[in-house]
Amino acid sequence: MRNRYLAAVGLSAVLLAAGCGGGETAAPASPADPAATAAAPASSAASVTPTDGCADPAAAAQPITGTLKVGWSAALSGPLAQAVGAVIDGMKSRFAVANAAGGIGGVKLEVVARDDAFNPEKAKANVGELIQADGVHVLSTFGSGQLNAIADDQNEACVPLLFGQASVPAYRDAVNFPWTTEYLPSAEVEMAVVVAQLKQKYPDGVDVALAANQTESGQGYANGFKKAIEGSNIKIVKEAPLTDPNAAATTLKASGAKVLVDAGVTTDCLALSMAVGRAGWKPETFIQPANCVDGKTLYEPAGDAADGQQIMVWLKDPGNPIYADDPGVKQYLADLEAQGNKLPLNNYTVNGWVVGDLMVDAFTKAAASPDGLSRLGIMNAARTQSYHPPMFIDGIDWKVTPTQALGIMAFRPFAWSAEKKTFEAQGDVIDISQNYQ
Repeated sequence: MRNRYLAAVGLSAVLLAAGCGGGETAAPASPADPAATAAAPASSAASVTPTDGCADPAAAAQPITGTLKVGWSAALSGPLAQAVGAVIDGMKSRFAVANAAGGIGGVKLEVVARDDAFNPEKAKANVGELIQADGVHVLSTFGSGQLNAIADDQNEACVPLLFGQASVPAYRDAVNFPWTTEYLPSAEVEMAVVVAQLKQKYPDGVDVALAANQTESGQGYANGFKKAIEGSNIKIVKEAPLTDPNAAATTLKASGAKVLVDAGVTTDCLALSMAVGRAGWKPETFIQPANCVDGKTLYEPAGDAADGQQIMVWLKDPGNPIYADDPGVKQYLADLEAQGNKLPLNNYTVNGWVVGDLMVDAFTKAAASPDGLSRLGIMNAARTQSYHPPMFIDGIDWKVTPTQALGIMAFRPFAWSAEKKTFEAQGDVIDISQNYQ
């Protein structure tokens, strides 16, 4: 099989070795496995994940015993550290609940995190250390740039990277990146829903101002929006980079556009809202990206400038009154309390909890599969996963197949109320999964 990740095997092996300071290129057997040199069990005939490009195919199929380690390369320092820390704390809490219930057939779950300060090159080095020094069985990361730096090495090592916090389409390609999945909704899918709403609101078309972050994550949103408006009467009349939010707001206001779309990352949401407010601009429609969903930190400080801003949501907010009697939210809060956790009721914590929940589901299904709880078994489970996390909004599911790796294909639109200091639903769930059959 000739594909991108196999073509990069030679270079990837060198990079992995350089990252850990050693000369060995093969991924090590699990340190939790005392029979590291024993013959690995044959993979199931139903396996959907190839091992022919693995540096060590036998190690990929070795049973995981004792402790299953999930390694994160994450921005534990810098402007994203608070949000990232909340996500990781949420995952640790979900794992704590699983461990209290006996783990995965007696195998306990552990999170190992290394700081990359949102620097892709540091993330690349972290992956070598997480695999070689820490002996992790599963990886994850934050950011499209980080995923871009990691994916070739991680696929060559055949260590599953599950639910990466990125949204660009490249790594949803199971042929070129069979050992990688993304969690955040596809930027193309999210922007397709956004544009569908704009078409309903502005049937004769509308002029749009686009604020775009220059990172891969931001460009993924921008390109997704541009693709979604092709052939429509919706036009981008001005685009400005978010390197300086104040300059962007001034430039975009001058365009006269009725709609402002933020193709940004988490740190842009509040900054752009504040800049728009300082510019005295009140766009008729202001759309924020789905990664900017925490009302307390990203909308409330902007006051009236954030009022009415729209966002697509897939997670339940435990602090929103509309979920006060929701069984999933009640269980979430009870589980946190049982673990003695006093985590803030923000969507970053819920996000981490849900990623942990998705992993627990994949691990459980892997353990019950012919491949067992192994890296191969876990990846096969993740490639065929259909699940409704209790903290997903009702009507929104997680679904991945060997030929479709979008995961989230439905959203519920919300708008921020500055007066009530909460998000208010703006209609029912919009499911576009039929477009990706």
